[in-house]
Amino acid sequence: MATDGDGTTARGTATRARIIAATAGLLAAGASTDVTVSAIARAAGVYPNQITHHFGSKDRLVLDAAFTLFLRDTSRMQAAGRRVASAEAFRNLLARTALAMPSLPLVVGALATGGPERSAQLLDLLFRRSERYLARVAADRGWAAGALARDVRTFWSAAFGAALLRAAGVAGTPEDVDLASTLSVTAAR
Repeated sequence: MATDGDGTTARGTATRARIIAATAGLLAAGASTDVTVSAIARAAGVYPNQITHHFGSKDRLVLDAAFTLFLRDTSRMQAAGRRVASAEAFRNLLARTALAMPSLPLVVGALATGGPERSAQLLDLLFRRSERYLARVAADRGWAAGALARDVRTFWSAAFGAALLRAAGVAGTPEDVDLASTLSVTAAR
């Protein structure tokens, strides 16, 4: 049987992708992160034991699926950011868009249960992609940028915290969280 570079079969890779896609579809359609293994298996057309075989646990799968949706949302956020002209409008657009992303509460909930090692891997991926994006936009526009690694971690930490507060029932609006000020991207001086 032919294997991919990481030792998995092509069929196993396709099954994993189908399970993630089905789980992401359920989450995007409004299922909570408490979606059942049987519901996921039904949606993916697999046996429930294949979920634990490929992902180890439902929580790990939900984390991967929530991050799939989240990274898709951040790609849309990046596309919107390319259309604004000023550094201030750019910061404000990123902040508003991040807080309004439908996947934000899903990923926050999944991070809490998905296991520290996998959560750290996915957050590292998010931070690296976000850093590269900010560096590229700042360079393309001739904007000044501060400590991008710190900015990115502070930005996403504040966004995750705002989603957690919202889930806890704390009243407020995106205007109550000054997420834009966590980014030091400014017009060049």
